[in-house]
Amino acid sequence: MHLAQKYGPDVSEELLEDHIPEASAPSWDDVTIDHALDMTTGNYSSAGYQADEAGPTMSSFFLAETYTDKLTAALSYPHKAAPGSIWTYHTSDTFLAVRAMDDVLEEREGAGSDIFAMLRDEVLEPAGVGPDSLTTLRTDNAPTGAPFGGYGMFWTQDDIAKVAKLLVADDGVAGGTQVLHPGLLDASLQRDASDRGITTGGPTPFHYNNGFWARDFSSADNAAFTSPFSVPFMSGFGGITVALMPNGSSYYVFSDNNEFAWRDVVAESNKLDPMTGG
Repeated sequence: MHLAQKYGPDVSEELLEDHIPEASAPSWDDVTIDHALDMTTGNYSSAGYQADEAGPTMSSFFLAETYTDKLTAALSYPHKAAPGSIWTYHTSDTFLAVRAMDDVLEEREGAGSDIFAMLRDEVLEPAGVGPDSLTTLRTDNAPTGAPFGGYGMFWTQDDIAKVAKLLVADDGVAGGTQVLHPGLLDASLQRDASDRGITTGGPTPFHYNNGFWARDFSSADNAAFTSPFSVPFMSGFGGITVALMPNGSSYYVFSDNNEFAWRDVVAESNKLDPMTGG
């Protein structure tokens, strides 16, 4: 969203193969940054809900320390569907998107530019985040390695609350400056009815768009929900949820026992008056 704010939203439609030389195989033809962020590359082993994420290829990806090994694992899924058609969750797809975005940044700002440094300096710090949450794990266990993208950051309560506020209550404005592209932000937060992303599989279908999940709510969930609405949320391994409520409030929980229960929170948030912005 910050790249799009700086260089236009078309950056999301740039092809992975144009920015990652190793992605030049036919199976990655026509796969865009947006497809990778939506988990719709069309390359997967199983379309079962979260089956690939728990499979051997992702184990190899997570355990790989070198850039070459991590990239090789990320690109190893077989081609099975047209890009944009089938949702299959891979943390490795976010890694690929970040690698492509890093190259987009280098093209615009020169060699040595770093996508995480841009995020830190131009988004997180203006939003008041830090210092504990201004670093990330990188390949090769080296400060010059590639940022993992899909994981590898460490959050304090204060910092995750500020990021949530930046997204939902402040509408992407930090330090008085629009740092997140409004159009992509609206789509990510389910505010754009023409771009709700793709519907996931699993027992509870969600929307998934630009790395954000979303769940629909209606009077069938709670009589107080007189008009249908959607709650976008970020979800992390083991039991992490950051839910971004339509009224501008937010809710976060970090746990490690695979509990993702936060539906009751939505009813409590619904009692609040709208926050500033949002």
